[in-house]
Amino acid sequence: MVMTPEAWTVIGTGVVLLIAIAASNRQLRSEMNALRGEMNELRGQMNGIHVEIGRLRERMAKLEGLLEGLREAISGRKAA
Repeated sequence: MVMTPEAWTVIGTGVVLLIAIAASNRQLRSEMNALRGEMNELRGQMNGIHVEIGRLRERMAKLEGLLEGLREAISGRKAA
């Protein structure tokens, strides 16, 4: 069986398309891995922010209690 020039052209075009698709997929994979790394960093930062918010809530609760005690001491009665 003899391959015609058209057949070689079709085969060559298919190979070129496969190479282009493979290169595109490789680039997409590397970009996705970079984005995963950035997301992991953001998760770490978010966890740190959650910890800090928890600490601030504790401090605010303590201040609220102190202010409530001060109000009671000044007014001589308990707040409603």
